[in-house]
Amino acid sequence: MENTKEINILLVGLGPHAKRIYFPILQREGSDFNSRISLIVDLEEKKEDIEQYLSTTGEKIETIYLSPRQKTYDNLCPEIRKILDQKIKDLKINAIFIATEPLSHMVYARYALSRGLNILMDKPLSTKENISTDIKMAKKIIDDYKELVILKNKMENKLGRKIVLNLMAQRRFHPAFLKVKELVNEVYKSTNCPITSIQSFHSDGQWRMPEEIIDQDYHPYNQGYGKLSHSGYHSFDLVPWLLDMDGVYYDKISIFSQPIRPIDFFEQLEISNYEKLFPDYCKFFNREVENIHSAVKKYGEIDCFSNISFMHKNKTLTLASINLVHNGFSQRGWITAKGRDLYKGNGRVRHESHYIEQGPFQAISFISYQGKEVDPNNLEGIYDIGGEYHLDIHVFRNNIFNPIWKNYEKISTKDLDINIMDGFSRGHQEDARRYCILDFIEQINNPDKDSKSSITNHENSVLLMSGAYQSMCKLFKGKNPLISIKIKK
Repeated sequence: MENTKEINILLVGLGPHAKRIYFPILQREGSDFNSRISLIVDLEEKKEDIEQYLSTTGEKIETIYLSPRQKTYDNLCPEIRKILDQKIKDLKINAIFIATEPLSHMVYARYALSRGLNILMDKPLSTKENISTDIKMAKKIIDDYKELVILKNKMENKLGRKIVLNLMAQRRFHPAFLKVKELVNEVYKSTNCPITSIQSFHSDGQWRMPEEIIDQDYHPYNQGYGKLSHSGYHSFDLVPWLLDMDGVYYDKISIFSQPIRPIDFFEQLEISNYEKLFPDYCKFFNREVENIHSAVKKYGEIDCFSNISFMHKNKTLTLASINLVHNGFSQRGWITAKGRDLYKGNGRVRHESHYIEQGPFQAISFISYQGKEVDPNNLEGIYDIGGEYHLDIHVFRNNIFNPIWKNYEKISTKDLDINIMDGFSRGHQEDARRYCILDFIEQINNPDKDSKSSITNHENSVLLMSGAYQSMCKLFKGKNPLISIKIKK
């Protein structure tokens, strides 16, 4: 990668994700790309944690801490905007990583665009309080997308140069998903048959204790959003990305979503059961059951299954199911999460699968199943099923139609992955995030370069996420939950 520009980055949000991905990559490789984190912005309540973390890295980076009064979701408060304006000038900042909770994405994206900064933003592009129960909020994320595209174009015209605005959608950079897209396109070019069905499943393996559902603010439910606004966006992004092929045209989607909310979760596993599972339960949690049930009525989704039809001229070309689970198989066996890593730890075990049919010509089964919490000190069996790096692609093809094709082939991540990241940051998804960061840096240095994850490539992903939320909002109100949305090729 040729680099000529000095890239000084404002990192907003030095939480578990940034500590695992953004910070170690820039610390280790930033000098190779003439890039560095020059300023950090985070919340006042995180000050002790951040200063302790920075002390272990040997890095001295100025950090601005926002008080509760200065935390906003629409536009930056004037005093913070004034401070950042001066710091951007003094430190020659020309890029920003937005790694905050998704409710704060828009406030920093608006500000960064108004100052002509290049942006790499965590997924999703945005979410809203009560998005899973208020249909106006569910539709608002479409407005957010359109607003950022307009702001980006307006500033590019004003400045006379391109602004990079990308999302951290690492599956678009993952060698295994790129291989799947290659296989699908190869069969399409030979047969003119699109993907006719796709089933996408993702489980975080996150088990929350009842009162954690109320109190925990990391990947929360208590602000009216949940799984779809956490890791769920990846599936809503992956499906239209795989369906995007030259010559295949969709003009409408219909979508029906059924969530599991906290109130349902408590019916699945009653609170009285926790007292049997954990003898010390009452020492940590002592709210009355009725109070817990009352508190969570409008909370966000824990799990959500969505059925989707991708249509052209009112004919269904592709059936899809996107099934997203927080409350899945876990290795948690303790009552309190205090002091534990809530991002990749606390018993979290990831399961992911995708099953793709291309009519009578091809079937692809993509499975990635972990059996235990990630242990960076253990290398034994990491590529086997249940291992940290497990990812297998099973490809079935109609070789009677085309004898050159193999009727069955298995592809493992060890055949595709180069394993750059290490320590707590290792993993094939983390490697893919690294590619996304390097693509962002390269695009700043080469403005004419196209990116797989530019905001303009995310419109249908945002529409899908909005449609799923709109459907569950209608269901919550007792109305017909079937949603139809026009989409663009």
